[in-house]
Amino acid sequence: MIMFDDYDYKNSGIRICLKFVQQHDEPMYPWEIAGFLNKLNTSYYKFELLNSICSAIKNGVSPSDIFIFDHSLPLYRRYANLNLVEDSTAVKNFYDIGLPVPLAPEPGNYDLNLFYQLFKTINSFLYRNHVRPLTKDSLVEAFEVLTTDGLGEAEDFVVSLAEGRAKKSREAAAKRGDKKEPLTREDIVSCLRKYYIKKEQLLSDLIFIKSTDDEAQRELIDESSRHSKRISSVLLAFFKNFDAITRPLVIAKVSDTKFRILGRSLVNKKEQTGLELKEISRNSPLKAIIEGGLSLYQTIGQERRAETLHKIDEKIKLEELEAAKINREIAEERLRGEKLKNTLSEIEISNKLERVVQGTDINFSEKLQDSLIRDRINKAYEIEKNNSARVLISQGLDLDRSATRIIDTSA
Repeated sequence: MIMFDDYDYKNSGIRICLKFVQQHDEPMYPWEIAGFLNKLNTSYYKFELLNSICSAIKNGVSPSDIFIFDHSLPLYRRYANLNLVEDSTAVKNFYDIGLPVPLAPEPGNYDLNLFYQLFKTINSFLYRNHVRPLTKDSLVEAFEVLTTDGLGEAEDFVVSLAEGRAKKSREAAAKRGDKKEPLTREDIVSCLRKYYIKKEQLLSDLIFIKSTDDEAQRELIDESSRHSKRISSVLLAFFKNFDAITRPLVIAKVSDTKFRILGRSLVNKKEQTGLELKEISRNSPLKAIIEGGLSLYQTIGQERRAETLHKIDEKIKLEELEAAKINREIAEERLRGEKLKNTLSEIEISNKLERVVQGTDINFSEKLQDSLIRDRINKAYEIEKNNSARVLISQGLDLDRSATRIIDTSA
């Protein structure tokens, strides 16, 4: 298994600087400006993540070893050391964030998800019965059992830990002269009834998914039967969470005992590819200057814009030739026009942007093999392109494309 690092493919030395200008001279409240920046950052970060996912798959990481957590990262917390994490540390640190959901569901790679569900269910049961829940150190102990002996043994181990915790709680109460109803092993196992039912259904679905190919899975997604909907919900769980969560945490298993946090610039300021607000002017009209990594190329719709600019460039050249035949002075006057000048400047910037993104993970989606996962990744890209387009007009702010700058921080 390779020790993949997505930032080896991001050209972190290149930064893009953008200028946004308010369309209409209307006052904007600070919360409106903050909302615009938050939405722009969400689109930017999701492009960064999609690029990293494509890069991981292209460079040998199995889709079954890529996971997303089903809750958003806390907004005001920073995880400065999130990069390459030991699995035991990851299990402990990510427990509060949510349940890990694999990109490619299959038997075995839902074990950590089920393990978390088991631990949370038992801790909730203990808390309801006035017993102090199991600690995260116990979580790590149980995880070691999971990795060495499997989910079944880990379940028995956690039940035994809970049984011991309940016994100590009852003994402590007796010393205080309080009477406490005993919690037996059967009581603890009984609280897991729904967990076991859900587990059995999920494992059955995963075995079924394993027996189908991409084409059969595509057909299942389009069907409306109860069985198809349930299977589809498992197949598409990763992307459902990706679309719904504002700040998703995505990790990739890059060795037997290590996870790599993908798109870590969101939480790790040591990385230089994150989005930064460089300047904001409330003078009429409002202006904002934002700087970020190459994912801004996608966030501002530059891929589609590049195609438009190419057509404009060709049209300008044809018009220049035609004008030269008719009247050279008219052609020269047109070239002096400010609008044409800005367009030519934008074409130059666009061409430079296209050059600097070559060889980076921005284009890696095109190199993935035909599969259901590639289909869903491409759909996720389209969703984010639409989201970012809405962000750019949501607060009446226009991108001044002619003011775009490309900064080489390594120069």
